[in-house]
Amino acid sequence: MFRAKATIIKTAPLARRTYASVASTPIVSTANGIKVAAVDGGPEGSNLASLSLVINAGSRFETAATSGAAHYLKAFGFRNTRERTSFRTIREAELNGATLTAEATRENITYTVQCFKNAVPYFVEVLADIATGTKYAEHEFRDVARTVGFESLCAHADPTTRLVEGIHQAAFRSGLGNSLFALASSPVATGDAVRQYAQSAIACNRIAIVGTGVDSQQLADLVSQSSLSALELQPSSPLAAGAGSKFFGGAQQLYESASPVSHYALAFSAEPESAPVLASLLGAQKRMKWSTGVSPLAKLAAAEGFEAESFSFGYSDAALVGVVVSAASGQIKSAVEKVAATIQKEIATANPDAVQRAVAAARLDAAETSGTVKGARAALAQVALGQKPVTLESVEQAAAKLSSSAVFGSKPVAASVGLSQTTAYVDTLGF
Repeated sequence: MFRAKATIIKTAPLARRTYASVASTPIVSTANGIKVAAVDGGPEGSNLASLSLVINAGSRFETAATSGAAHYLKAFGFRNTRERTSFRTIREAELNGATLTAEATRENITYTVQCFKNAVPYFVEVLADIATGTKYAEHEFRDVARTVGFESLCAHADPTTRLVEGIHQAAFRSGLGNSLFALASSPVATGDAVRQYAQSAIACNRIAIVGTGVDSQQLADLVSQSSLSALELQPSSPLAAGAGSKFFGGAQQLYESASPVSHYALAFSAEPESAPVLASLLGAQKRMKWSTGVSPLAKLAAAEGFEAESFSFGYSDAALVGVVVSAASGQIKSAVEKVAATIQKEIATANPDAVQRAVAAARLDAAETSGTVKGARAALAQVALGQKPVTLESVEQAAAKLSSSAVFGSKPVAASVGLSQTTAYVDTLGF
């Protein structure tokens, strides 16, 4: 950072840890074993902090009897507890200028507060209250069910979300294949059902408290003084016995749609560490405005008049990497067949220059993500829960043992939103 006065330029020293180094942040454990991780970094002189309660109870841990429970548990965040009404929580958050959010992924449920540093002790209590004192009242469940139903309806109306759901279901069937959203057929019909799921999930060995703009030891001391100190280990929790992920290649999910535009996702199994590099190797995105891109897929999409976008989804024990193709319904089959042929002929046997470009792009993406508050919190949560975040070092290590032919030469899974009569089937693509 530079400061200018008259014609003199001074360089200010970096006095604190930056977000980019959060992967090496030491973990502090409370007396009952709750993992706490924080980094007091960010812009010099910043008075902002953020806190997250991370519960390792995402949709992958649901069973047939609890399908949709994670979505409901997320929506119950910041509701009435034994200590606070939701009105009080929201009102005091507004008075402190804080922002409250809740998020559910396939592995974790996260409740986050962004606030000023002087409000950190209060919001540690608020997050502790969510974990230990949420009432899950039946009258609140009706409001929560409306919110959950609307979110599920919006997801169903979005073709991209349907593709993501479809490739996960085709790839993993159960576990990571479980939907992020509570379907209309969800057996979760009462607040008590959500309470039972929460009780099986919220234990000192399945949660973490992470933060930015606050010291780890100070945050751990606050956690130890909160109601979280009463949580106990649950070694026999039903969620603790979740089976490891297994990839089922060659499967396909087809969603009918009368839209004039069709969408097709093709996904391959990969190691979590190598998925970002492989997605960059597919390289369907443009990194310069008005450019057609330099990768074979980018050039193909520009020449044929359709869109292609690569993606990767990394989890603790599995990852998916692939490409989404969007084209006019009458063109989608030809577009997908050409994309599949390009992957097999050019990307599976990529030359060293292409791999080097992919590694550089993946390193930049990792640095950009870890340099944000949200990225720092996500990395801290992974470290605290014993997982491996994507870092510059992990990208370089993955590049050293990258085998694109092994990944892109295997049988993929597919999901499509469009007319079945014009959609290519995965078993006809030559993999």
